[in-house]
Amino acid sequence: MRASAGALVLALCACAATPSAPPPCPRPAIVDGAQTVEGRNGPAPTDIRFRATMTGFGGGCRYEGGDVVLVYALDIALVPGPAAMQESAPVSLPWFVAVADPTGTIVDKQLFELRSEAPLPGRPKLVVERLEQRIRGVSPAEGPGWRIYFGFELDPEEARARLRTRPR
Repeated sequence: MRASAGALVLALCACAATPSAPPPCPRPAIVDGAQTVEGRNGPAPTDIRFRATMTGFGGGCRYEGGDVVLVYALDIALVPGPAAMQESAPVSLPWFVAVADPTGTIVDKQLFELRSEAPLPGRPKLVVERLEQRIRGVSPAEGPGWRIYFGFELDPEEARARLRTRPR
């Protein structure tokens, strides 16, 4: 009886010693309409060399010294198109991380550059872009109200065209 009571006490102590959940992070999202870009040789559908699509992300944050530090890995699929070349050519695509405060105001935007070889015909590839970014003066209590947005940097004309043709 004594042994089983001791085991029960140990089990209860183990439950009490489990670490608490990490503090909530700013909420990340991939911007609808800015998640895909194409590499083209011309305007026709058969001129598409590749399509790059942000397919997801993983990571989180940590709080240190009154700041929140974001640590993310962004998954980008490069899919060959009809005009994919037999020899891999370099791909350089600008993408961004934008930070919005709890009011929705963008307070910071950083540009990054995806650099990879283009996918070969019939051989899609996954590229993982990693980032670490600090937002100053954000406490664990405030963090969940902030937003983090990922997307490809589009030229203004392309962005307007996408907004006009997007389903509402």
